[in-house]
Amino acid sequence: MSWREGLVAALLALAATLAQAASPCMLVFGQGRNPPQQGAPDWDELNRRFNAAVAETLDAAGRRVYPMTVSSVHIDPEGAGHALLQEAERLRCLTLAETAVFVDEQDTLVLRLRIYPLLPTVGDSGGITGLRIGAPLFVTQRDLDRRALARMKLALIGQQMAEEYLQRDRR
Repeated sequence: MSWREGLVAALLALAATLAQAASPCMLVFGQGRNPPQQGAPDWDELNRRFNAAVAETLDAAGRRVYPMTVSSVHIDPEGAGHALLQEAERLRCLTLAETAVFVDEQDTLVLRLRIYPLLPTVGDSGGITGLRIGAPLFVTQRDLDRRALARMKLALIGQQMAEEYLQRDRR
């Protein structure tokens, strides 16, 4: 390789790195909903694994992602939402991917992925004062019999659900 070819290759690599760094990120957030109980599945671990599978799939597709999970022990929707928006603002994320694995009131196992835009909040002075979560852009969900949990491949389902989103949001 000549020095010119090497220089061009280095400049192209630098440009790609700068373009990725300048692109907005996606915060991939999951929070447990079912509190820990003796003899019950580890819902926090299931949520962490599902969140990781979604984040890895989005990352492999070239999205700049930041995974974040919160334990079901710390269920404080208002506090979690505030912390989430502060983190998104700090990272300059413009999209929120919410992941969830839980059992609902009917004992149905629910796996859900929702994608939201993060929109600026304008204060009284006309300046941007923070972010707010907009209406969902994409929702996919699997409702399964709870007994399916024992044989479920959570990473594969997380990957499939993230790919469903990517098919609708081609960049």
